[in-house]
Amino acid sequence: MARRDGAAYHRGMKDTGQRPVAIVGGSAEARLLAALLPGAVVRLPAPDRVPQDWACPVSVGPVDAAWLRGVGAVAVLIAPHPCDDGAAFQAVRAARGAGLDYALVRRPPWRAARGDRWHSLRAATEARAVIPPGARVFVTLGRAGLGDLHGLRARAFVRRIGAPGGACPLRGGRFVPGQGPFTVRQEAGLLRTLRIGWLITRNAGGPGGWPKLAAARQLGLKVAMIDRPRWPEGPLFDTAKGAIAWVTARISAG
Repeated sequence: MARRDGAAYHRGMKDTGQRPVAIVGGSAEARLLAALLPGAVVRLPAPDRVPQDWACPVSVGPVDAAWLRGVGAVAVLIAPHPCDDGAAFQAVRAARGAGLDYALVRRPPWRAARGDRWHSLRAATEARAVIPPGARVFVTLGRAGLGDLHGLRARAFVRRIGAPGGACPLRGGRFVPGQGPFTVRQEAGLLRTLRIGWLITRNAGGPGGWPKLAAARQLGLKVAMIDRPRWPEGPLFDTAKGAIAWVTARISAG
C-alpha cells in the first residue's frame, strides 16, 4: 500500500525535475513520510528528544518561506507533534508566503472507553481545579508544558525523555527518567511503585503513548486529559497514506 503510493510519487518527481517535498516533522507520521517519499527534506521546529534515523536530509530551525524557497520545495507536508499548534501555524504561514500547496498530517486522538476515568481539560492550567491537594501525579507533558502546572498542589512525578539534567521546575516535583518505547507492564509497574493516583497527559493519539493510559485503566487511576489545541485550516489527513496520495496528485498535475 505505502510502497505503491511512494512509487507513484517517485514517478511524479521525475516529471518535475526532482524538486523535493518539504516535511515539517515532530511526529511518527513525519518519519514515515520521510521514509516513503524519495528526495524529501525534513525541517524540525525543535531537535528530536530521542535521536532518530531519518531517510532524508534533516535540519532544525524555524520553518519560514525563505527556508522553503532555499530547498526548492514543490509542496509542504506539515506533520509536527499533534499537540504542537505553534509549529503547525508557523508552517502554514511559511507555505502561504512561499506560494506552495500544503497539507496537514495529524493522527486521530485517543478516545475514552469502558474502564477509563478521564477528565477532559481544555488546557493544562485547569488541572489545578481538578486534582486535589496532596495527590500523587504522573506528568507526561514534556518540559515545555510544565509552566502551565505552577500552582498545582500535588506531588508531581514528571517523565523526562532523553538526557538527564536540571531540577524539576515544579515545586516539590521530581523528574523520572525513562526511554521508550514503554510497555503496559512497565508503565503499570512504575505507576504502582510511585503510588500514583492521577495521570496528566495531552491527547497525542497513536500507539506510542497508549501504554500509560492502558496502565492507568488497569489500575483504576484518574487521568487529566488535555485536549488538543486548534490547528490551522487546510487539507488534513490522519495517515501518511492519505498525505502521500495528496502530494502525488499535486506533483503529477504540476
